Amino acid sequence: MRSRSSLPDSRAGFSNQSGNSPFSSSSIVGSVQLKWPAGLFYERRAPLIRTLVCAALAVLLLCTLCICQSAERPETGTYIRDTTRNGYGLLVVYNNWTMDTVAVLTDRWDKPKVAVYLRAKDALEIEGIRDGQYSLYFTIGDGWNSSAGKFNHVYGYYHYNDPMIFETDDVGDEIEYTILELDLYEADATNFMPGRFQFPDISS
Repeated sequence: MRSRSSLPDSRAGFSNQSGNSPFSSSSIVGSVQLKWPAGLFYERRAPLIRTLVCAALAVLLLCTLCICQSAERPETGTYIRDTTRNGYGLLVVYNNWTMDTVAVLTDRWDKPKVAVYLRAKDALEIEGIRDGQYSLYFTIGDGWNSSAGKFNHVYGYYHYNDPMIFETDDVGDEIEYTILELDLYEADATNFMPGRFQFPDISS
């Protein structure tokens, strides 16, 4: 069983819940009394100190950049929230938006089961979904804050209108299971639920 739905981006006018629219250290130094000429000592020490300071700053800058990149923009397929997935259901999401998004799959009581990061112009597969009825939410923005469970700059929260039903059937020697495919792209119509809603809490 396959189902393909088309989802518009934030410019298509579907419901936006909230968010902004766009678009001391110490060191210990030992001392040794040596009778160097004062001028020679300072002339040789100053270049060495400058070199060490520059090297330390360069390493610190590289480490900071690496941390910021990994924390603020995870790779596609990074699970922010996960649960036991030992079913057969498969959800495929194609993000044709120009913005990163986080897809959140909840149970029928809106309890988040899976939350996955999806970069712009990329796709992901969520495998092993158990049989049942689920809801799907999206949030888009820049600068993912894992502890807060949201983007630092939120452009929108969205709720997919139709419930997602995953089923598995034994047919002879084969197993039939649900595969749902969703395209995120700009469209004239929206299949997101109008009005306001509560976005699932996926903070750590």
